[in-house]
Amino acid sequence: MNKWVKKSIKLANSRGYLDKLTNVYPINLALARDISLAEGERIKKAFRKKNCKELISVLLNLERFPVDDPYIGFFRKDRKALGRNPKTVRRIGQRLIKMGINEILIGVSRAKTPSRQAGQLFKKWTHKLRYPVLSKNDFLSYRKIALLEGGDKALKNFATEELGYTGQKGLDMVLRIGNKFVIGEAKLITTSGGTQDKSFRESMYFIKQKDRRNVIRIAILDGMVWLVSREAILKKKKPNLYETVVNLSKDEIVLSALLLKDLIKSLQGSKN
Repeated sequence: MNKWVKKSIKLANSRGYLDKLTNVYPINLALARDISLAEGERIKKAFRKKNCKELISVLLNLERFPVDDPYIGFFRKDRKALGRNPKTVRRIGQRLIKMGINEILIGVSRAKTPSRQAGQLFKKWTHKLRYPVLSKNDFLSYRKIALLEGGDKALKNFATEELGYTGQKGLDMVLRIGNKFVIGEAKLITTSGGTQDKSFRESMYFIKQKDRRNVIRIAILDGMVWLVSREAILKKKKPNLYETVVNLSKDEIVLSALLLKDLIKSLQGSKN
């Protein structure tokens, strides 16, 4: 078994794992999204008209749509589709009107789930590890341990331009250790199935891709991924997430965020 996987499993099954993990993912930071007074007034005005198309159009301007519907993503991509699909617009619009204006406003203000905030929270936590957080130019010339400053897109752009990274998604960490660079994704796996399994598969794909010799990919995973499914054992089925990580090769680095400093020390002491 990969040594970082082994350490992570042991850690996750030890006393205080979740207590320590709240330092990385402080759930109390899951604040509601801010909706401006102007946005709120536009929503109320469209609602009073009971015009389904106009109401949906206004709500599509916001980060969070108040109801889950499989066709919202299509409308976000192509606003003209609202005029071409009157039945779907009427169905969604009538559902919104039935909810009432208060529930709509609550829905658009709802905070992101903790698992969806994982990358952002992880990044904030890494900035507290007492390593320098440097801009691109300073980072390029630095020769000790440092983190690259910037959002996930900025980190991705740096990795693409300077490290030959070919991935399409943003990164949660770009770390320099001497002449080595570590690029990482962070995920908090809170349940199995659906988008959580998709996030896990993305992390597995991420670490299996190859880069330049001085670039190391890591997946920082926490939560249920480190637990054997009791149901899977009883049914004699292979545990999904757990079975995958325990069979990773020794150079496919997946670990708990709580072991990141240990990994850094290990890489700092290695010759390659």
